[in-house]
Amino acid sequence: MEKDLTNQKHSAPSLQGRAGGGSAMDIPLPPKPWYVKYWKYLLGGAGLIALVIYAAILQLRPRTLKADVRDDEMAVACDSDFLEYVDVNGLVVPLTTRRVNAVEGGTVERICCHNGDLLRRGDTILVLSNPKVLEEMTDERRNYEMQQLTHRRQLVEMQQKSITLRQQALQADFELRKMQKDFELAQEEHQMGVKSKAQLEVAREEYEYNRRRTLLTIEGLRHDSTLNAISRKLIEQQMSMEQQRLAQSNGRWDGLVVLAPVDGQIANLNAIVGGQVTAGEQVGEIGVLEGYKVTARLNEYYIDRIQSGQPATAIHKGRRIPLQVSRVTPQVQEHSFAVELQALRSTPFSEDGSAGPAGAIPLGEGKEGPPIGLTLRLQIELGRPERRLVIPRGSFYAQTGGQWIMRIDANNPHRARRIPIRLGRQNAEFYEVLEGLSAGDRVLVGGYDRFGDAEVVEW
Repeated sequence: MEKDLTNQKHSAPSLQGRAGGGSAMDIPLPPKPWYVKYWKYLLGGAGLIALVIYAAILQLRPRTLKADVRDDEMAVACDSDFLEYVDVNGLVVPLTTRRVNAVEGGTVERICCHNGDLLRRGDTILVLSNPKVLEEMTDERRNYEMQQLTHRRQLVEMQQKSITLRQQALQADFELRKMQKDFELAQEEHQMGVKSKAQLEVAREEYEYNRRRTLLTIEGLRHDSTLNAISRKLIEQQMSMEQQRLAQSNGRWDGLVVLAPVDGQIANLNAIVGGQVTAGEQVGEIGVLEGYKVTARLNEYYIDRIQSGQPATAIHKGRRIPLQVSRVTPQVQEHSFAVELQALRSTPFSEDGSAGPAGAIPLGEGKEGPPIGLTLRLQIELGRPERRLVIPRGSFYAQTGGQWIMRIDANNPHRARRIPIRLGRQNAEFYEVLEGLSAGDRVLVGGYDRFGDAEVVEW
């Protein structure tokens, strides 16, 4: 009984403890760490940080591109004789050109030659027609004939007047001689006592009066003769001038035929059958084939660097022909100016480009010089050769503007890295390198359109 009571006493607290939600034998659990609760957020943050770090590494790492690089896209920077020159095209033209102008205007009836034909002086180039010229020539001839008739009538009248004047002069002289004899007879009669002194004085006064009157008449006749001779000369001069005008008028018919003024090659013949040509209009040009020159147009950038006497070279059929600048036209038109070049005096050139002894270069095909109308490649030198670090020209300049280039690593011949450079002058073959490269550096000069913004290229 007591034992049961004791069990009841011990069991009572246990029941109470359960009723109170706890037991004397329960072990308290420690609290969980804060990161256990936020582990998902922490894991996401760590992944984001790793992604940012990876992106930063990618940004700091050079952009590398795998590409196919050909051998012809590689070059070596080297020290070489650098000659700055302008590479342009020039046109071979005759040394002397004569303009062909139409003397008379009219309609083109016939064209007797074509551009490029060789003509002799006096050969027919164009035949024109102009009815108005023919009508004017007819009127001029009619007027000339009428004027000639008028002048001939005037000359006949003057000749008759000249005869009349001579007759009057002869009559006056006869009367003067007769009065002189009468006076001398009166003097003899006075001496003989037949006539008195008073009668002699009357005869003397009458004689003096008639003598002076006759002398004045003779002097007037002399002046009339002189005036008549002058008038006759004037009429003769007018007739001569009218003959010249008639000859000029007849020459207008010849002016309807345009002839070659000199021997040479016709060019720029711009007439067409049925077209109109005005008087004095240029219808073509004739190049005198006694020599040639080369004309070219250069960019205005070089206007202060080109002067007469500068050497140049023309390339024709693989041969190099030495030239020199003979004339510079400083007027700038459409951002360019004109220059003329002439060949140096030397014999025809050999195949290797060397020149022979002194002598003029004739025109023609083969080794005698370039033909008229040919376009030549010209290299006009801008200075003397200088020892400079150069690299060959390539397409890289169009992509980089000459600011950077891909240099091949010395330790890895299949890798190239972008480096900054600074270029100077240039010619048709090389760029002058001022900074960024050394002699012996290998670079890529082509293929940049495939590289994009890559900083390293591997192949």
